Amino acid sequence: MAPKHKRSDAGSASKPKRRHDVLSISVKVKILGGEKKKKKKKKKKKKKHAEIARLYGKNESSIREVTNKEKNLNSLAFFED
Repeated sequence: MAPKHKRSDAGSASKPKRRHDVLSISVKVKILGGEKKKKKKKKKKKKKHAEIARLYGKNESSIREVTNKEKNLNSLAFFED
């Protein structure tokens, strides 16, 4: 009986694996700083996720993930200093 799955090295020897790029905590805190400015009497416009993504050269979904997990990142950033 033939094997159900191909060997892992079959056909992929010529292609290198894609590198997984991880944002550091300090970069995430900078992203949050650009996302939300300090509240003053006048409301300032927030930068859009797409604008921030272009600024840092990342995907918009990565920026959205950082802003959604802001509470956890702030506590981690406190311990990093």
